[in-house]
Amino acid sequence: MKYNRWMGSWAVLGMSILPALVSAQNPASEAQNKLLAKRAAEVDCYRKLAEAVYGMQISSSTFVKDFVAESDVIKSGVDAFIKGIRLGTPRYWEDGACEIDGEVTVEKLVTQLKQLHTESYKGNVVKTTDFEQMKQFMKQDVIKATGTGAPRPELPPDLPMGIESVITPLPQGYTPPPMSVPGIWRTVPPQARLMAERAARLDAVRKLLEQIKGLRLTSDTLVRDFVTESDEIRTEASGIVQGAYQTGTFLHNEELIVEVTMAVDVEKVIEKIKELHSQHYHGNKVTTTDITNVKKIIQRDKIEATGAGVPPAKFIQESTPPAGIAPSPTWLGETFKATGQCARDGGMPEAQGKLNAERCARVDAYRALGEQILGVQIQSGTTVKDFVAQNDQILAQMQGVIRGAAADDAMWEGDIVKVGVTIQAAEIWSVVNSQMRINAHRK
Repeated sequence: MKYNRWMGSWAVLGMSILPALVSAQNPASEAQNKLLAKRAAEVDCYRKLAEAVYGMQISSSTFVKDFVAESDVIKSGVDAFIKGIRLGTPRYWEDGACEIDGEVTVEKLVTQLKQLHTESYKGNVVKTTDFEQMKQFMKQDVIKATGTGAPRPELPPDLPMGIESVITPLPQGYTPPPMSVPGIWRTVPPQARLMAERAARLDAVRKLLEQIKGLRLTSDTLVRDFVTESDEIRTEASGIVQGAYQTGTFLHNEELIVEVTMAVDVEKVIEKIKELHSQHYHGNKVTTTDITNVKKIIQRDKIEATGAGVPPAKFIQESTPPAGIAPSPTWLGETFKATGQCARDGGMPEAQGKLNAERCARVDAYRALGEQILGVQIQSGTTVKDFVAQNDQILAQMQGVIRGAAADDAMWEGDIVKVGVTIQAAEIWSVVNSQMRINAHRK
């Protein structure tokens, strides 16, 4: 969960053309539309705050998203903290869109994480003292985010748990219209949308597998450690996500990006891991009891992950976006990849040393990925680095998105481990485009 996910401007809707589209599709009054716009802005703000929180660095080799992955109890605690953040007064634009701010101090977050560590943490990687050092990785004392939205009833996938209970409810008696295709998607043929959805499903399944590999089997063994025990297990590991099904689809209104959420039942995951264990496992670190206990640890019936997809480049280049919507960049359909490496500390027990080295390699990969993304050109003479340098709020959100990138299996060469991370360019553009629209409306 990745908290994965990178997502940014999904709630910013069609700026100049959307009010007309909404009124044509839905007879709701102007007051109802303002409530819907406020609701979308609230969700966008909470999601951006979650990205920033999950992307915060705890130690030299661990992020909040790693700490949260330890158990659903910790994840529920962090999500409850996020939904408890109070938002500011909504501001409305002439075109019907809404903007709303949210902020929380790093001090409050640290206090919450320390409490969750004391009450629920069972591992040995994160120590209480690590939380006191978090501020050295932060350039600000306050985590801020600005959410934007326009009238739209449906919610995007991959939101923090419980957000639905704190956002503005739908107007009484409101009946959401049937799902419609946003205006920008009408500029490309239907096959382009279907191809984008297919790409998003593949991305979601890849993230789903990566999330499953991060589940803990024992105090010092993750599913990914078990998978790398033999070539046979590694080869058949993709079967863990067999039977994954689609639970959500969200078409962005201002760019040719679609998000798809895929899920797999925990029971099926456990059955597949047990099958691999009985057929190919020859070690003694993991027992069938350890595998069965996974369900008790994560305390849920299904595992979900959200992927992003865009149409092939030829459709993006041929598309003419409606008035008021910026054209998508040429790199929108690309995938950013980076590799990090680290050496195992020979002074530690082998299992702990390997685990720490892999965490270190992932952090190195995130750093390399960030450097690559910061160098991407947005406009003539302007790079992502120039853009995020405008304020710490954008920087924190971008860092959160980057640290939500999916990590590949660790590859060991002697005492050196290499880890690759991957992220869709669409997720980066969502952050950039959302903030560009906020900046434009503030001028």
